[in-house]
Amino acid sequence: MANRGNLVLLEKGNVTKSYEIKEFLNRNLAEFLCFEVEHDPEAQPLVEKHNIQNSKYPVLVFEDGTLLEDPDLFQVADAIGLHSVPKDNYYDLVIIGMGPAGLASAIYAGSEGLKTLVIERHSPGGRAGSTSLIENLIAHPDGITGAEFSERSRRQAEKFGVEFVLPVVLTDIIRGEDSLTLSLSSGVSISTRSMIIAVGVRYRLLQVPGVEKFLGSDIFYGSAMTEGKRNEGKEVFVVGGANSAGQAAMYFSRFAKKVTLVVRGESITKRMSHYLVEEISKRPNIEVMTNSEIIAINGEEKLESLQITDSQSGQTRAFPADSLFLLIGGQPYTEGLASRILRDQHGFIVTGTDLEKHDRFSSEWTISRKPLSLETNIPGIFAIGDVRSGTAKRMAAAIGDGANAVNQVADYFTFQKM
Repeated sequence: MANRGNLVLLEKGNVTKSYEIKEFLNRNLAEFLCFEVEHDPEAQPLVEKHNIQNSKYPVLVFEDGTLLEDPDLFQVADAIGLHSVPKDNYYDLVIIGMGPAGLASAIYAGSEGLKTLVIERHSPGGRAGSTSLIENLIAHPDGITGAEFSERSRRQAEKFGVEFVLPVVLTDIIRGEDSLTLSLSSGVSISTRSMIIAVGVRYRLLQVPGVEKFLGSDIFYGSAMTEGKRNEGKEVFVVGGANSAGQAAMYFSRFAKKVTLVVRGESITKRMSHYLVEEISKRPNIEVMTNSEIIAINGEEKLESLQITDSQSGQTRAFPADSLFLLIGGQPYTEGLASRILRDQHGFIVTGTDLEKHDRFSSEWTISRKPLSLETNIPGIFAIGDVRSGTAKRMAAAIGDGANAVNQVADYFTFQKM
């Protein structure tokens, strides 16, 4: 991180932009304070000291007097010492994505001496990076936060010489005879012998009117750990039935008066780990509403209530609500990837023998060997973790993919020499 002194975020209006910056800073372990200009008494002295007049909020204020008005994430990243431009123009391996799968690949690739670059669109850890406590990860009997896991993994990879750039998005892939040319959103192009796609998934959008109105102020996608203290003594709703939703419910139960977990299915036991189901059952301020779905969001200036329908009884009731956190399903993050990469009907990347089921494969796969189990329909490009079709969508499975992929990259290099 850049050594520019204490960092303060001043927010006023534009709550969605402010939320994005808070989440980015928090996920990248940047220490900061946040004040609302019109309500927090600590804000006015800073406004006067730095002569902030009619600024476009949010404003980042550094101890050395540097101001960033309404910054984008590239500016924020640069201000806290992150890098968006690679140091070199050629790598043995480029990994797209910095979740558990990508981080595992980075560590193993670096330890094997591969010149490796990792590209991340937002912040370390993927969805796991926002998790308040991971309790079923091997060698962590007391649990570990997603942010800690991500930062330790990054440091471990950097020890082996791995380079990271963020926030950066892959915009194009051009296949050459012996290498790939990748175009990046930071305006540069690089070449690589191989690539691992580990971009993960994002939460599905809730198709209910009113979501956009309060997005970033009272409604959030993901667990939004920056909003914990703000919900002290309040009514919090979490939507989702998998581990991420359960972990979010446990986290907010430390602050909220009550947390309601809204689940479409009949039970949380199908997609949630047993230990988490047990912990939720023991929390007196967590209520689980199964067979339930939000159909309307009510409020004028702020979120006031939710209309929730019980699919079994058909009954609809209104529930007072202060905050809503959405952790439902998963859509693959495959924007910017070449259209030639084969995907299944849901958009997940197809690998290995499953490729042979597609009509396009026989005409596009022009080499004599069969694709490796994690290899896509483009030789030398591998897909791992949640973005890969047919995976378990679990953290341990993603980490296993990450380690295995590096072995397959080594096999690919051997095939190239033949």
